[in-house]
Amino acid sequence: MRIRNHIALLAVLLLMPAQGRAQQIYVSDVQEITVRTGPSLDNKIVQMVRSGTRIEKIRDEGEWAMVRTDTGKEGWVLKRYLSAEAPVKVQFEDFKARNADLVEKAGKVEAIIGKYEEENKNLQKNLAASQTEAAKLKSEYETLSKANANVAEMTKSFQEMRAAHDAAKQEMERLRRENETLRDISDVKWFLAGAGVFFGGWLFGYLLGRSARKKANRAYL
Repeated sequence: MRIRNHIALLAVLLLMPAQGRAQQIYVSDVQEITVRTGPSLDNKIVQMVRSGTRIEKIRDEGEWAMVRTDTGKEGWVLKRYLSAEAPVKVQFEDFKARNADLVEKAGKVEAIIGKYEEENKNLQKNLAASQTEAAKLKSEYETLSKANANVAEMTKSFQEMRAAHDAAKQEMERLRRENETLRDISDVKWFLAGAGVFFGGWLFGYLLGRSARKKANRAYL
C-alpha cells in the first residue's frame, strides 16, 4: 500500500509544473508540529519540526499539505500550522543577523572613513607645507629678480663710468701732449729770447766799441 502511495505521489510530482513543486513556507508560531506519512492523524509520525523551520510545500490536499523538511524527509502536515511569512521569532533573528551585519559593515566604513580622514589630514599638512615652500621660493625668486635688476643697473652704471673714465683718460692724454707741445714752444721762446738778449748785448757792445774807436781816431787827428 505504501509503495503504491509513493508511486502515485511520484507520478503527481512528475506531472506538476516545475514552479509548483517546492514552495518555501515556514512552520508557524507553535512549539513543534508533526510530519506524518499521510494526510491523516492516524498516519505514522516521521519527524518533529520546530517553529520557525523553513520547509518546502509540494502540494495541498484538503487541510493537509505535503512537505519536504530541512532534513530532506517528505510527509504531511496540517496546513494551519504553516505560514507563508516567517514567524516573528524568525524575523527577529533575521533582523538581528542583518543588524549585526550592518553594524559590522558600519564599523568597516567608519574605519575606512577614519583612514581617509587621516590621509586627508596628512594631505592637508603636505599641501600647507608645499604652499609655504612655494611662497618661500616665490619670495626668493622675487629677491633674486630684484638683485639681478640691481646687478644689471650696476653693470650699466659701471660701463658708463668706465666709458667716462676712458674718455677722461683720453682727454688727459690729449692735454698732456698739448702741454708737452706748449712746453717745447715755451722752451724755444725762452731760448730765442736768451739768444736775442745775448745778440743784442753783443751788438750793443760791438756798436759801442766801434763808436769809441771812431772817437779815438778823431782825437789823434
